[in-house]
Amino acid sequence: MTARRMAGRGDLTCVEILALLGTVGALDRRQIAARLKLGDATVHEHTRRLLSCGYLRTLAPQAGVVGRPRIPLQVVPEAAATIGVRVATDHLVTVVAGLDGRMLTSDVSPFDCHADPLPQLLRVIGQRLADPAVGPRLKAVGVAVPSSVDAGYIRFCPRFGWSNLPLGERLRAELPIPVLVDNDLTASATAELLYRTGREHDDFLVLGIGDGVGVGAVLRRRVHRGPSGLSAEFGHTPVAATGPRCACGARGCLETFTSDDGILRAARREGLAEASTTIEELRSRWVSGERSLARVLAEVGAILGRAVAGVVNLLGTPTIAVIGENHVLWPGLEPGFSVVMRASQVTAAYRVQVIVRPWSDAQHALGAAGLALAAPETLFTGPPGTSGG
Repeated sequence: MTARRMAGRGDLTCVEILALLGTVGALDRRQIAARLKLGDATVHEHTRRLLSCGYLRTLAPQAGVVGRPRIPLQVVPEAAATIGVRVATDHLVTVVAGLDGRMLTSDVSPFDCHADPLPQLLRVIGQRLADPAVGPRLKAVGVAVPSSVDAGYIRFCPRFGWSNLPLGERLRAELPIPVLVDNDLTASATAELLYRTGREHDDFLVLGIGDGVGVGAVLRRRVHRGPSGLSAEFGHTPVAATGPRCACGARGCLETFTSDDGILRAARREGLAEASTTIEELRSRWVSGERSLARVLAEVGAILGRAVAGVVNLLGTPTIAVIGENHVLWPGLEPGFSVVMRASQVTAAYRVQVIVRPWSDAQHALGAAGLALAAPETLFTGPPGTSGG
C-alpha cells in the first residue's frame, strides 16, 4: 500500500473502520491505524464514537503485550443495518447489509424504467422497513442508478430516458430514514474500497463492463467524484468521429462499441450472431468453450484498452478491478486489451495489474448500502466529538 496519507477522508473513515473489522476480525487501535494509514488520534476519536453508540465492542486485553494493554475492538454487525438498491432497466436488486458489510438479505424484483420510479422504489424499501427481523435496525437507504447524480438529482439518464429527476428529494419526503442516491459505479467503487480491492490497494480503478461501460476511481483511499456529480460516465468517452448513435445522442461513444449492444453488433457483423441473439447467449457460448468469438472480443478489448490506457496514464493507478456482467468475457477481451495497455514501456498502463472479480447485481446494491452507511446522519445524530445515537 502507499505511504501514510493525510487524515480527513470525511464520512468514510468510520465505515472503513467497521468494514476492516468486519472483514479481517478484531484489531486494536494501533493495528487499525496501521492498516488504514490513519493517525492514532483519528482512530481513537472515531472508535470512541462507535463504541459509545454500541457499534463496536471491546474484547479482553491481549496477553503478553509489553507496555499499555492493547484492547481489541470488534464490530457488532447486528447493531445497525442499511438498505442498498441497484436500479437496472427491468429489475431492482435490494440488499440489507449489516455493519460488517455482509448481506443479510438479497432480493430481485421487477422494475419498469419508463414508469414513475418513486412508487416502485418505495414498495421494495417499505417491505424492508416493515420486516420485523431487520426493520428496527435500518438506519439509511442507498440507491445506485446508472446515471450522473448531483446531490440525489438525476440530470440525465439516457438509458432510462430520465432527465431533471429529483429522485433523492422525492424519496426523502416519503421515507423515515436518510436516503442517498448515487451513480452505480461510484457505489461499486465504494464497495471495492471497503470490502475487496481496498484491503490491499489505496489507488485503483473499477472498470464496469456490461449493458453499459463505466469507470470509478479510488485515489488515496478516496472515491473520486466530479464537482457536480459528473463523473464515472466513462462510456460516453468519444472514440470515433462516426459510429452508432448512442443513447446520449452522440455518435462514436465508447459504450456503443464495448457494451452488450456493441459486442452483439460486432458479432452480427462477422456472422456470429443473429438479430435475435442475446448477450446472455453469447456469454453462455463463450463460457461453454466456443472460441469463434475470440477475434471479435479481442477487437472490442482493444477499443476498451485504448480508452482505459488514457485514464491509467493520467492518474497513474497501478490496479484495475474488472466488474460487471461481462466479466465472464474477459478472457476474450483481455488479449486485445493487454496489447494496447502494454504498447509503451514508459507508461503507467504498461505496468497495470488487472483483477477480475466474480460479479452479481448485488455488488452495486452492496456499494449503495455502504454509501448510505457513510452519510453523516446515518450513524450519528451529533457532530464529531459527541456520542450521537
